[in-house]
Amino acid sequence: MHTLYTATGCTRCKLVMRKMEELAIPYQEHDIKADGKEIFQQFYTANRKAIYRGPEGIEFPILNDGDSIHQGLGPALAWVQAGSKLDGFFRIGRLHKEWLDGIIVSGGNPDLASDFLGLLRYLKQNSMKLELQTSGKNAEILAAIIKESLADRITMNVLGPQNLYSNIAGTAITEAEIKKSIALVAQFPERQFQTEVVPVRREDGAFTYLTPEEIGEAAALIEQASGSKQQPYYLRPFHPVFAPEPPLQGLEPMNSGMLFPYRSKARNFQVKTEIEREA
Repeated sequence: MHTLYTATGCTRCKLVMRKMEELAIPYQEHDIKADGKEIFQQFYTANRKAIYRGPEGIEFPILNDGDSIHQGLGPALAWVQAGSKLDGFFRIGRLHKEWLDGIIVSGGNPDLASDFLGLLRYLKQNSMKLELQTSGKNAEILAAIIKESLADRITMNVLGPQNLYSNIAGTAITEAEIKKSIALVAQFPERQFQTEVVPVRREDGAFTYLTPEEIGEAAALIEQASGSKQQPYYLRPFHPVFAPEPPLQGLEPMNSGMLFPYRSKARNFQVKTEIEREA
């Protein structure tokens, strides 16, 4: 038996319940604003580290399958639809009301494209507006999404220059697929390209940040693939405190002011390059 924690009036919760009923998956609901308040408090106390609490509080719905916790509309729906097979395509987002983000086109198994696209259709049919991200992988899925108008906004994370791309991604992504994704995103009305100035492992084993010249090469890649110097392109500083690896955590933190030389190099190829404002 699955346990679903919901909140009164939560449209996202209703979408998960509707999908579970459609697939005949039994579940027990606990409304945290009604009789389920104490039950959820006990659950939250026991699983605090596994539940994300953002600036606006805890995101619902929260689905507990007995072994793992799936929080937010996207991750909960993905689990209901296909269990762990859709891992990577959805993560908990930051947008609310009718908008849903945390949808990563390049993050999941392309063999599960049919299930992934089916969930996007379900969300669109229920009046959700979808903000998608890609880093270039799964370009064929991105093409299908655009063809069916299953996205409202698309952001492409251009990870770096071509020669370092797979290194930064941690998985092989061909030049052809990267360029195809860039060309597809460039056709989309509400789009954005962005690059985080991350540290990369060099041939001597040391980690150093991408250089302004390498960011210029990333901007040139966008120009080559899109045929335009006019793409909306943003640069973001990397924050070592959030890095998973200890060697990266010891790097000097970056700030927006350090990115001006990067912006200058990038503007040779993308004239609209800007530095993303820090929160």
